[in-house]
Amino acid sequence: MHLSSKKFIKLSMVCLLSIVGACTDTVKGGADNSPRLTLNDTSVIVGKLAEGGRTESFLGVPFAQPPVGDLRWAPPQPLAKPSAIAQKNEFPAACMQGDHIAKWYKNVAAGFGGDPELIKHPEVSEDCLYLNIWRPATEAQSAEMLPVIVYIHGGSNKGGWSYEPNYIGHNLASKGVIVISIAYRLGVFGFFSHPSLEHSNFGLLDQVAALQWVNDNIIALRGDAEKITVMGESAGANNIDHLMTMPSGKGLFSQAIHQSGGSSLTNRSIRKAHLQLGEAFANFTLGDDANQPVEGMRQLSADAILSAANEIYQNHYFDPVVDGMSVMEPIMNTISVGKMHGVDLLIGSNDDEWLMYTDDNPDIEGWLKAEVTPSEADSLNALLDGQSDDRRKSDLLRTAKYYVCPSLVLAKEASKLNHNAWVYHFTRQREGELAATMGAYHGAELPYIFDTHDDWLPTVEADHRLTNIMQTYWVNFAATGNPNQLDLPVWPNYSADNPNIQSLGDVLFSSGHPSQKLCEFLAPS
Repeated sequence: MHLSSKKFIKLSMVCLLSIVGACTDTVKGGADNSPRLTLNDTSVIVGKLAEGGRTESFLGVPFAQPPVGDLRWAPPQPLAKPSAIAQKNEFPAACMQGDHIAKWYKNVAAGFGGDPELIKHPEVSEDCLYLNIWRPATEAQSAEMLPVIVYIHGGSNKGGWSYEPNYIGHNLASKGVIVISIAYRLGVFGFFSHPSLEHSNFGLLDQVAALQWVNDNIIALRGDAEKITVMGESAGANNIDHLMTMPSGKGLFSQAIHQSGGSSLTNRSIRKAHLQLGEAFANFTLGDDANQPVEGMRQLSADAILSAANEIYQNHYFDPVVDGMSVMEPIMNTISVGKMHGVDLLIGSNDDEWLMYTDDNPDIEGWLKAEVTPSEADSLNALLDGQSDDRRKSDLLRTAKYYVCPSLVLAKEASKLNHNAWVYHFTRQREGELAATMGAYHGAELPYIFDTHDDWLPTVEADHRLTNIMQTYWVNFAATGNPNQLDLPVWPNYSADNPNIQSLGDVLFSSGHPSQKLCEFLAPS
């Protein structure tokens, strides 16, 4: 249960100061000098030091029972409370998925002239509900409670894992924050509708369970119960949109960092529309005469389920659906009546989100015809008149439609609810001709936030300076709800009356968003 009262804070202090052995042991806790984390007074997790002793990590910590057997396509179940948790202190298997995320990394590496074969696909398993913790190494007697950032990875809800190269958390944790990356069920394992099932959004419920675990163990983590920030990128940010509007997400976090997401605001998927697809999947795997299809499918191997999903769900996007159990209505319905959960929000997107996915000869007119009215298309074409490159025109339109405009809607809503909203526009392009063809691509900001610049990324001193600035902004926000600091360029608070954003790139400055005019026609409603 998430408690945010001052009473809880005092209890946290008492626990840390008076009975620290029952809450947490750190570097000096064990004979081997390894950090230790004690949960429920009895479950001891042994970690390891990183970054020359500056941070400690606890990898592969379970937060729910393995969703296998009868728990396949069931809400996540709480862990039992054993006297000890079997834990290897290494990254666990990723949730069941194909190789499309590994291919994405390979393509980006190749785009920068790197060796794509350096990218390896992780081991996958249906037993995957684990999280990873990085935190500053501090003496056990310390009473300081640290802000917590819980990171939700992207990957179209079909792929991705909690320890992708860009998400390793020790460098960010060294700035004075606890970083936790979580896993959740993906694809047909995480988002599946069938008439025999009450729920559909199992992966989303996994995220709620992970956040609940963080709240339940906040004292042992040495975290501040009033400063839990959920952070996500791409599909991870889209899932945060649901967490900010679904009943079970309320009270689990006080701040949200939302990077390169927002297309979920236009998602109006309802369970009924997906039931036929679920039945087709059951028929494909078992035949059309199965009496208990879900029970029958639970007997199949995870590999068999994944293989069948590649056939039936080949072009399906695994958005959460309105199932009446976890997601009660489309997000914009909740927002339109002012019922989004009140949290401070840091939100933004990159300058070239769609460039890497754009053909050399994009069908701009066809896209406009499908998305807007003819008069709106004329207005949008007029706004893009100064752009001579069709790829850039297409990039600007799609980036605005899927990322910028929804983000501005969410920022305005947070402001209307009397919470802080801080909007960024990431523009930094890496050095070199190859990098120029990539632009400020989808995911480009992540190495700066985590300080995880891959070897194949051309990284110069300007990138390291921007990394330090962005990490400071992000950690300040997690700690106070405000990214600003006296020695940094002022980041203005966003509102309908003051719609200024912070540009993060070679130059840091505040202004109106360059795609603001496009959003007059492309914003979700």
